[in-house]
Amino acid sequence: MSDEKNSPPEAHSRPFPIFHYQFPIPNFPITNSQLPIPQMKTDYIGHDKTYQRYRQEANRPGWMAATDLAKVIQQLERILLFDYFPKQGKLIELGCGAGNISIYLAQKGYEVSGVDIAPTAIDWAIENANQAQVQVDFLVGDVLHLEEIADESFDIVMDGFCFHCIIGDDRGKFLQTAHRLLKLDGRLCIRTMCNQVPDTQYYREHFDPQTRCTMHGDLATRYIGLSNDLIMEVIQAGFKVLQLEISPPLAQDGVEGLLLVAAKDKN
Repeated sequence: MSDEKNSPPEAHSRPFPIFHYQFPIPNFPITNSQLPIPQMKTDYIGHDKTYQRYRQEANRPGWMAATDLAKVIQQLERILLFDYFPKQGKLIELGCGAGNISIYLAQKGYEVSGVDIAPTAIDWAIENANQAQVQVDFLVGDVLHLEEIADESFDIVMDGFCFHCIIGDDRGKFLQTAHRLLKLDGRLCIRTMCNQVPDTQYYREHFDPQTRCTMHGDLATRYIGLSNDLIMEVIQAGFKVLQLEISPPLAQDGVEGLLLVAAKDKN
């Protein structure tokens, strides 16, 4: 799973501020105005058809084109410098897609596993890892459950741009899975679309402001929550938010991103 737009246009040429916080933040407003999120029809396995199509394109590394993936890697490099992001350990990427981020993290020295619901994505990820000559354990699985993986198996759970693809009550299940997989005081890293959508034809046609979901027919495909509501989701799932960043859109017609590191709460 990955970003809504298949091939975003070039990023803004003018600089944007990056809003960077470490907790506790005095008087930081947290609301739950959009919670709970109503359950809607979804088709998570439908991503496999997109992966099948993308895999036929020459020189395409995964869900994202190479130029867009390079921007995401730059963003990830900033996350790795966060004070509260561990510098080593066992890491699992939920929604790893074609494995590009998992492979990058393995090259940085992490012991990495990656899981995705799309079989084509995992086949592609294994191929990419073999070409990169790195060891990553990839498996096909449903990130809402993952009973096949033991409790407290990982130091880090990385959201592979998957969380904004999860809709309604399933979002709590995603966070419950992350909480269960993490060791005590392990770290969750969320990377998700957030806040206001641009005034473009795509969002005028597909974004529902009441549910804050993009809709394609009767299918909800992305949840673009307000950043404060997303933070509240994480806190209510048993995590302590340590550090976050509201980053500018990666594309001219994109949306902001919430980059967040939280610890599995000891309480």
